Amino acid sequence: MYHPWRHARDLGITIEFVPGLRPRGTYAAGLIQIRAGLSQRERRVVLAHEIVHCERGDDGIACSRWHLQKRERAVHLTAARRLLPIEEIIAAQHEPDPAIALWVDDYTLALRMRHLDLHERRQLDLATDEWRIA
Repeated sequence: MYHPWRHARDLGITIEFVPGLRPRGTYAAGLIQIRAGLSQRERRVVLAHEIVHCERGDDGIACSRWHLQKRERAVHLTAARRLLPIEEIIAAQHEPDPAIALWVDDYTLALRMRHLDLHERRQLDLATDEWRIA
């Protein structure tokens, strides 16, 4: 299981909780700020997302709204792949609420599922078939 808190520590990133922060999270020069009051699942997802921005060296500037949305989607997909390896998705697929079981929000799980590669989709299909047979 990916641990964004441990990853942030290993990268030397400081995490700060800020009341009233307009976006859910932000990053700059080794500091990630997360809006205070988010649930534990939301904090985990936001931290993973902001770590990807830090690793990429993103500066928060985009030439257009379209570019900003494209970058945010790519960053969030990278975070989702870290948070949700296919083996964990398979293990949680029969939970009443897989997102809760996987410690992510619904959007992150849905994004990850929309972007499974062919090998991952095959693994999921095989696991589902095995479950039906058993």
